[in-house]
Amino acid sequence: MGLVALCLTGIQSATGAPAGSSIELFVDHSTTPLRGPKVTVPHDASTLTFSILPQASPLVRYKLEGLDQDWSTRSEKMFFMIRFLNERGDQLSQVSYPVSGRSVGWKGSLEASDFMPRNETFTVPPDAVYLSVAMSSAGPPSLVGVFAISGIDIRSVRGGPVPQRVYMADSNAAEPQPHFWIKSGTHPSMAYGLHIDEGEKGSPVLVIKDDDLTGHADWASDIHALPKITPGEVLEVQWKEAYSIGEGGNFTTTYERLPPGPYRFMVEDLTITGEPLGSVAELSVFVPRPYWESFWFWGIVAAATASLATFIGRQLIRRRIRLHLQQAQLISDERLRIARDLHDDLGTRLSHISLLGAYAESNSTNDEARGSMRQITAMSRELIAALSETVWMLNPKNNELEALVDFLCKLVSELCRLAEIRCRIDAMSEFRNREIGHDFRHNVSLAVKEAINNALKHSRATEIKMTIQLDENILRIIIEDNGVGIDSDAGKPGVGLESIRQRMTSIRGKCSLRPLNGKGLEVSMEAPID
Repeated sequence: MGLVALCLTGIQSATGAPAGSSIELFVDHSTTPLRGPKVTVPHDASTLTFSILPQASPLVRYKLEGLDQDWSTRSEKMFFMIRFLNERGDQLSQVSYPVSGRSVGWKGSLEASDFMPRNETFTVPPDAVYLSVAMSSAGPPSLVGVFAISGIDIRSVRGGPVPQRVYMADSNAAEPQPHFWIKSGTHPSMAYGLHIDEGEKGSPVLVIKDDDLTGHADWASDIHALPKITPGEVLEVQWKEAYSIGEGGNFTTTYERLPPGPYRFMVEDLTITGEPLGSVAELSVFVPRPYWESFWFWGIVAAATASLATFIGRQLIRRRIRLHLQQAQLISDERLRIARDLHDDLGTRLSHISLLGAYAESNSTNDEARGSMRQITAMSRELIAALSETVWMLNPKNNELEALVDFLCKLVSELCRLAEIRCRIDAMSEFRNREIGHDFRHNVSLAVKEAINNALKHSRATEIKMTIQLDENILRIIIEDNGVGIDSDAGKPGVGLESIRQRMTSIRGKCSLRPLNGKGLEVSMEAPID
């Protein structure tokens, strides 16, 4: 972590007065300065230390705008004291009454302020002979301010070991004494006397106005000015006071872990009595947000998360598609194997049976036996034809629309030829590169076969026409015959027509029947090609 130090002087206040203070900013424990009216500190800075160097006045107030609500000032203590001395004039002990900050009645100056009364009680220690009253600004060199006392009254408490005596009244000795109050200290001229009218007339006011960061001043009564005291005697002291005391000179103030945001550190020069001079020094400080709290960071995280989720989702979908394709390929391979086995095994056996039946028929002399052999041969040929259809349906290589159309054309032609009925087929030729599923191929071929068989068995037709069309993604097959049609008195359609409807519904298609002017029937089947 690098130190950031900023020295700022001569900033103009709102009144145009030049600022008399300078500000240095230190971040954590480094010593590298960064100069300018504005500074950006690291977001993880643990401490910000502002160093203030007053110049126009030793006393200032400060605040960090954006965090502090009110101005802050520093304060030290001045003292009102009762000193106890022995016969030789040596000080034995003292009782101190400190004051700091501003008195309750302070109004900007001694002349305008209210002096507030104060009352304390103390006991004279052993061996004490003399009593001295003092006030002092002795303390830290940085202490500055004004301290004033008047109306000092010292007397013994009634009911004590000796009769009540008065030692000091209204800040004067009980018996007039020359040179009663004595100035002292390293800078005695800061101590002076004052008389205030309206209730304080004739009462001396002892004032210390300390504006020197290197010295102090004292007021003290002469040790022989007051009557001698008696050890163990309980005395009561009363006085009135007004003060405004602060701490001046160079100082530092530290703020820990500031929240992100803009700040402005302000230092305003004050008079010795704490009144604003109108000159303000400023330092703008910006604490950025950590990158993990920034909107752009979470935007990137959200985008990255979405991209990752999309990538993972696509991979899962692709994996499922691959598994599905592998499973479909396994099923297709198994169907192809079954089709080959049926063709190679059952087909060969049925062909063998048909040949044996034909041979037996030709060599038999018994008419009844020859009739049975003829039936066996015919049934074998029908089984071979049915087996061929089954093998075609199982073969995955036929999962194309063109293959289905070719198969339907051959199937209808063969059925009509065997029944000795004319057949007309009208099929479009634009069926290339259209793949179909096994279920679609299976249900459509069986539905067409069922419709043709119904026409051959029940319609007594002499001609059957089949039309195959492809409208966009819909395959439409229309089968017409010139037979007797459907008798309206026969009730519901037969089982064959109901089977056709069920097969078309299973592939999201439909089947409809329409009479043709009382001569024949039209069976229309259509289904979408996925």
